[in-house]
Amino acid sequence: MHRLLNGIRQRFQQMNLSQRLVLSLVLVVIAIIVFSGLPANIAMWQALERQVWLRVQDAQSSTQGLYNAEITRLKKLSGLIAGRPTLYNLLQQGDVAALDPYLEALKQESGNLDIVQVITPDLQAGDKLAGLPDPQVFLAGHEPYFADFYPVGDPGRLFIVGVSQIQSPEANNPIVGWTLVARELKADYMSNLEDVTGLAQSLIINGRRVATSLPAAPDWSLDPQSALTVEKTGQACCTMGAALDQTYYVGLMPLSDVHGNMVALSEVALPGNSIRQGMVNTIIISAGFSLLVLLVGSFLVARQARSITNPLLQLSKTADQISQGNLDISTPIESGVPEINQLNRHFEFARRQLRHTLSVTQREMKHAERLLSLLPKGVIALDENDRITFFNPDAEVILGYNSWDVERLHYTHIFPPAPGETATVGEMLQKPTDGPIAQRLNVLDAHGKPLLLYVTISPLDDNPPSGYGSERVLVIRDVTEEDAVNRLRYNFLANVAHEFRTPLSGIAATTELLVEEGSDLTPGELKELVETIRLSTLHLQTLVENLLESTTIEAGCFQVRRRPINLRGVVQDAANLMSPLLKRRNQNLVLNIPEELPTLWADANRLTQVLVNLLSNASKFSPMGGKIELNITEDPDWMTIAVLDSGPGLPTERFADLFKRFVTANQSHDTQYGIGLGLSVVKSIVEMHGGQVGAENLPKGGAKVWFTIPIHPKEEKENL
Repeated sequence: MHRLLNGIRQRFQQMNLSQRLVLSLVLVVIAIIVFSGLPANIAMWQALERQVWLRVQDAQSSTQGLYNAEITRLKKLSGLIAGRPTLYNLLQQGDVAALDPYLEALKQESGNLDIVQVITPDLQAGDKLAGLPDPQVFLAGHEPYFADFYPVGDPGRLFIVGVSQIQSPEANNPIVGWTLVARELKADYMSNLEDVTGLAQSLIINGRRVATSLPAAPDWSLDPQSALTVEKTGQACCTMGAALDQTYYVGLMPLSDVHGNMVALSEVALPGNSIRQGMVNTIIISAGFSLLVLLVGSFLVARQARSITNPLLQLSKTADQISQGNLDISTPIESGVPEINQLNRHFEFARRQLRHTLSVTQREMKHAERLLSLLPKGVIALDENDRITFFNPDAEVILGYNSWDVERLHYTHIFPPAPGETATVGEMLQKPTDGPIAQRLNVLDAHGKPLLLYVTISPLDDNPPSGYGSERVLVIRDVTEEDAVNRLRYNFLANVAHEFRTPLSGIAATTELLVEEGSDLTPGELKELVETIRLSTLHLQTLVENLLESTTIEAGCFQVRRRPINLRGVVQDAANLMSPLLKRRNQNLVLNIPEELPTLWADANRLTQVLVNLLSNASKFSPMGGKIELNITEDPDWMTIAVLDSGPGLPTERFADLFKRFVTANQSHDTQYGIGLGLSVVKSIVEMHGGQVGAENLPKGGAKVWFTIPIHPKEEKENL
């Protein structure tokens, strides 16, 4: 784990300014999503769940009301039937043959009755309700007419039964019998309830589903355990249930008769898959928009980074002052030597570009620091025994603990010191102070990952409010990324400053000599001094071009402009540019070029830049007076260009990383420095042409770096 963390830290330190800005934006957007979008989605989900449960409860209330309404209806209907004169006359006449058709007609007239029955002491007519006890027993304790639930059989059927007395029209109104109407609660009635309440309805008796409007419903409750609980307690409840692949929001409600005996369970069910899928889709859309914001923001930051990383060179009044970092003193434009005037104009232009770049970089750094300052802060409260009483969500995110897991624990459980850290939170708590104290501490989070925290501790409250104990508050902020960004920025600027200081120091010394002794120097000496300035300028120009190309490549805007070119001319241009440096080091450049070369479809300026980078590296690693070769070979499809030096060769363990950004091939004895961009730019240019790059050591010493260019590019092959 330690090696992995070191590898991540080193990788972060190798990032350029553009990458750091993009990473800062990504972290800020992720923080916004985590601390704003995620809680909003959770709150939305919880609100939706509350609305669903309210709908289930409303459906339960509506269902109870509909059952009560049906009981009332059957009660009134039995009374209306009992009061019909025709029924009384038929009973008085004892005309059973006419009574049955009459009762059937009444049942058809009502439309939804399953049983219409007349009971007298002498006869029973109409439909029979199985299991009906003696009328006197059945009516005991009831009003003259009433209605109630009536279960029949096992596992059971449930009826709503309405009963009314049939009274004689005589003065004393003697009772001559009873009318009984009943409706069985079956699937059609459950469908009617569903139409009114909007939720699927079921009737459960003795744990078995006897009537339902829910398709493919099981024979038992959707939540059998909750159904047993409702049967035991008689209290309605809301719960979750499942059948097949569908999840339901379920409401269970007991149905009781007038004596308080529970006769059945009413179950309402709302399918939950579509509801939850809709919420998941909403969260996915929200995450998609967040990702879009992240991509657009990264693109904009990358574009902005290009504008602040293009010019990195500036000149001041003297090259010595420029090398010391003073970028506000301009160089004189006019002098007595035309070559120096030209160089001064280039220096002044480069100085202005570098000053502008530094200004923009400083603004962006301040912006990045402001963003880092907005990182969340964790708040932790400790009682007088140093036990945790409060742990806010930001502290959960920073340290990786859940508040319910750490409350009432001692603070040492969440602040173990990182390896090598000597200071602890305990030492800060023990310091006598009248005000808050702050310190940076290295600790381990819940996953054992080292964190650099900025910890501020308030003093213990000696006068807490009534009913509360003394507490002290710890405010923590994760400054790990901030510290890494600062280190990376300092390292990058120091490396760039060192690279520019060497040629600028040479220019400073040469220009100072020209100013002080220019009139006494011979033309040959003047030419030699100007040549020194030219070499330093070439070095600066190469560094600037590599920085600019690297930034363009990183931003994804790198392009090559192909046109028919003569490779021999490109090689000659590169050799002419490198001639002063090779002459200075007394090195011999040998060109091995075939007499006849095919015309290539390529970018001449880019290929010249490639050759200048390779020849510059070869000169750097070859000894004074050494030999450098440039070989060109040809096969039917490829042109191969190789640069061979006479130096000590390349370290074999660095081959895999040689062409990566910010990787240098320095040997242990080498005094040259670099920022590791030249070969990465070479690789990008060659690959944009459709070629490949490689490096190897020569058997007799020295290194060989080569690249290939297709003779017939892909576009040309497609047109053949």
